[in-house]
Amino acid sequence: MHPLDIHWIYTFGSVVLVAAVSFTGMVALSLSPHRLALIIPLLVSLAAGALLGTAFGHLLPESIEQIGAGRELAGLLLAGFVTFFVLEKVLGVWCNRHGDESGHTHLSHQDLHRLGEVLKLKPSPSNASRPMVTNLLVGAAIHSLVDGMAIATGYSTGTYLGVITTIAVLFHEAPHHIGDVGILIHKGVPVVRAVMLNLMVAGTAALGALVVLLLGTRLMGVTTVLLPFTTANFLYIASVSLMPELQQERGLRQSLTQTILFLIGSLVMFVSFGGSEPH
Repeated sequence: MHPLDIHWIYTFGSVVLVAAVSFTGMVALSLSPHRLALIIPLLVSLAAGALLGTAFGHLLPESIEQIGAGRELAGLLLAGFVTFFVLEKVLGVWCNRHGDESGHTHLSHQDLHRLGEVLKLKPSPSNASRPMVTNLLVGAAIHSLVDGMAIATGYSTGTYLGVITTIAVLFHEAPHHIGDVGILIHKGVPVVRAVMLNLMVAGTAALGALVVLLLGTRLMGVTTVLLPFTTANFLYIASVSLMPELQQERGLRQSLTQTILFLIGSLVMFVSFGGSEPH
């Protein structure tokens, strides 16, 4: 079997794994929402560290190896970071124009650590919340699409990088889906429907992975360009979306716990596989 065929299997297996773990979390949410709400901020701390550890320990060195440590790589990293900033801005403006006054999208992570408070409230009428539900699902679909592209880019570069990228995506995507389902339930969407809608949205990861694999098979240079974009995506999510949320915690015990988990996530992902496995 050609190595690329193996990478196809690994890629879609990883996408299914992320969806399965997210589904488990969604089910757990419906059974014990408040207990899960206490765990999510800890998962976010671990996710922020995992994303940074993966970006600096694996994606960036691999990008340097393939492109070189020059202005071309710097330009691609900058372009990736700016692209995700603009994308979030566009989604925020789109949300505002379609009835969601907060302007927040799935990319902002604003509601994750407030999930407990959200679920304590009485569910909103479905009709009044329909624009917000649509906005949430659109933002989640785009985010899952990018995650699928990141996983496929990792496997197209090398199996070890694909595995590490999958773990990093898993850490930050599972809390996302759980938080999204909690918000959907609060907005009046029945539990089963909220879970199913979120699973459908998560399916866009398979589409993103398919696009990268098809382009990578025909134009191998595409994955080389996407590698620094994936690096920028992980850095953007960690530094712009996750870490500001963690900085809002002022309690000593909670802050210490979050800091320890953040360091664990960073170090484990930075040193995992030693960054030197063969492609």
